[in-house]
Amino acid sequence: AVVSTQSTGDDINIAIRSMLESFIDTQKYSVMKNMTATFSKYLSYKKDNNELLLFILKQLAKDQMVYSRSRYGGAAGVSTVEVSAEELEDKARQINIHNLQPFYESDLFIANKFIHDKKKKNIILTL
Repeated sequence: AVVSTQSTGDDINIAIRSMLESFIDTQKYSVMKNMTATFSKYLSYKKDNNELLLFILKQLAKDQMVYSRSRYGGAAGVSTVEVSAEELEDKARQINIHNLQPFYESDLFIANKFIHDKKKKNIILTL
């Protein structure tokens, strides 16, 4: 393997994406949400659809957990989080992804402890 001493635009964009992801993950929730929206162009650079959908789904799950904690006081006894599949599908359409079935069947989806319930039209995360 030959290691180049020059960086390409691709190298720089991927480095920017990695740095932004790391930085955004360390922020408070409200700041994280705003930064994710602001830098979405850079965060989606060279990512496949499943990675993008997983990122969005994790954000929706976090939103639901924050809501549940504030409404019901704490997370004691909570073993699952439910997210509306329709909400994920709406967000996916905003980034021009229309078929989520491959994502629901992907190893990435399953490895992150998500289950798609077609009947209830929701996605369940087991904590």
